[in-house]
Parts: sequence; structure tokens; C-alpha cells
Amino acid sequence: MLQPLVVGLGRSGSGLHLRTLVRLARRTAATGDPLVALPAVGCDPRADALPTMSAPGEVTAVTTLEQALRHVDPATAVVHVCTPPRLRYDLLAELAGHGFRRIIVEKPVAASADELDALIRLRQEAGLDLVAVAHWTTSRLAGRLRRLVDGGRLGSLRRITVDQHKPRFLRSLTTDGHPTALDVEIPHSLALALDLAGPAELRAAHCWDLRCEDRGLPRLGGAHVELEHSSGVLTLLRSDLGAPVRQRSVVCEFEGGTATAHFPLSEDDDHAQLVVAAFDRGTTPLPVGVLDADGVPGSGHHVFRDDALTDFLDSAYRGFASQAAGAGNFPLACAAARLLCAAREHSAAAPHAGAGSR
Repeated sequence: MLQPLVVGLGRSGSGLHLRTLVRLARRTAATGDPLVALPAVGCDPRADALPTMSAPGEVTAVTTLEQALRHVDPATAVVHVCTPPRLRYDLLAELAGHGFRRIIVEKPVAASADELDALIRLRQEAGLDLVAVAHWTTSRLAGRLRRLVDGGRLGSLRRITVDQHKPRFLRSLTTDGHPTALDVEIPHSLALALDLAGPAELRAAHCWDLRCEDRGLPRLGGAHVELEHSSGVLTLLRSDLGAPVRQRSVVCEFEGGTATAHFPLSEDDDHAQLVVAAFDRGTTPLPVGVLDADGVPGSGHHVFRDDALTDFLDSAYRGFASQAAGAGNFPLACAAARLLCAAREHSAAAPHAGAGSR
């Protein structure tokens, strides 16, 4: 079994990673195939002031990496790096210096192109097995979209539109980990678009301000990103962080129909939905909710459980055990990070937008 060390106990580290790891440890232990060794260790300078995160014996909270080393052995540990992107490289270098080799990094993996190049060198020189968090691309919902793209049931993919909207006033007003709206939700959808449609170049990107009463936060209100893939597919990524409602949807437009995917909105419910609509070509669609022999969804409304982060961590830990967890994941994460860096530069050079909308 592998023991988790979660560095950074903000929303991502404590609210998602630690909670999911404890759930995964319980689940795999109950099936007789234990995967995660508890207690997990959570490391954050504010750890002493944070509320209890789990049952006794499941999480040990420390304030420094030196303290963490008293509770974990780098040879049998998996480090989850959940600090803001601008704090990543130095921490990863420090972890490598202590002998940690299995590392899961929150998106984006780097905050600049230079930092990404340095991280790639560090990975090679230190022999790190690096995995970027990619539960969108490894979700069951994304798998069904991928099979629709590959199977050709609806013809060639033409366009992808991703909408990630949610009200994010409180976190934006009280934290500074994300400098622009490009760094909040866009990294997840960017990786998914590259996974579905292949390599792409940036066509346009811009951000706008988040406004609340008499306050305005520059470039944190939302973002639009346009991509053109070498396959000919066009992608539009939209994220409104001042929206009154939540939405996580992906619309794939094909020659012969559409597939509209709705990702779970929060940990309150882990069910995904997929609506497949074929254009009328005189053929009889599959009944609602049915997959064919290759797992390609037929026309209709599909609803299914999709606990994507738990499944992603399960797969990552099993990959670490076989010493090849990041083999396919890291190149996609690097491609997404480079496009995100280009989007930041393009947005920074564009005329300032004081307000915007979806």
C-alpha cells in the first residue's frame, strides 16, 4: 500500500483530495484489496487552525514538510501537490530532494512556460513519476464522449463547446491563489478538449473582471478561450465565475448529430448525464440509455454514476504501484499547460475588459 501526503490544505487539498483518499482507502479495504495506507498526512502552515478533517487515525495534520517526514516514508508515499500554481516548482524540487518520486499535481502543472520547461527537466533528472489531476478526462462521461468520437456513429467531430459556470465571489475575494479566471476552471476543460480533438493552437483568449457591490477583481470574472485543432475541430471554452447558477457541460457537435455531456456539479451528487441526438437519416437509433458492444452510447438520455475523482485516484495509485502512472498523463498535461500559458499572454495583451458575460 501507498501512503498519501497532501501538501496544501485549501479547498482542493482538504475538501477534495483528503476526503476522497479516505473514501478510497475504506472502499478498497472493504473489498479485500487495500490500496491506500492511512493515516494520510496533510501538510499546510495553517494546519493547526483547520477543523478536523476526518475520523481519528485517518488523517495526521502537520505544518511543515520536516514534520511530515516523521510520519511518511518517501519510498512508500504518494505526494499530492495542492498548492497554487505559482508555488509549484520550488516545492517539487524540495520534494525530489527528500526522495519523493510519486507525485500527483493539481492543474495546471506550471504557471509559466519557463517553469514548465524546468519541471520537465526536473522530472527527467530526478526520475519523478508525475501525474496531473485529470479526473475530467478519465471520467466515465469523457470515456463515452471519446467512444463517440472514435466510433464514428455520428460522423466526424466538428466543434466542442464547454461551459463551466459557477458563482465564485467568496473565494475570489478572500484568496489569491488564482491570478485570473483562466486558472480556475479552464485547465480541466482545456485538457479534455485536447484529449477529444487532438493538438491545437490558440485562436483567442480574454478575461473580464469580477464585480461585487463596489469591488472589482481584475480578470477574475470569467474567461473565453478559442482553439483550432489540427484535426479541423474548433473549440470554445467558456467560464463565468459570476454566474448565478452552476453549469458543467460539454457539447460535441458532429456531422450527424450532437452529444451534450453534463458533469456532476459538486460532491453532493456523483451522477453524470449524456444526451445523444442523431440527425434523422432514416436509421433507427438505439433505445434510450443503451451502449453497443463497443461501449458507444446510442441516442437518448443516459444517466449513470461517475465518481470521477475517486476513480482517477484509484487508477493513479495502481499506476504508481506498477511504476508507470504518469506515462500517458504527463504529455497531455504539458500540452494543456503550454496552451494555458499562451492564453494568459494573449489575454494580458488584449484590451482590458471591465465586465463580460457568457
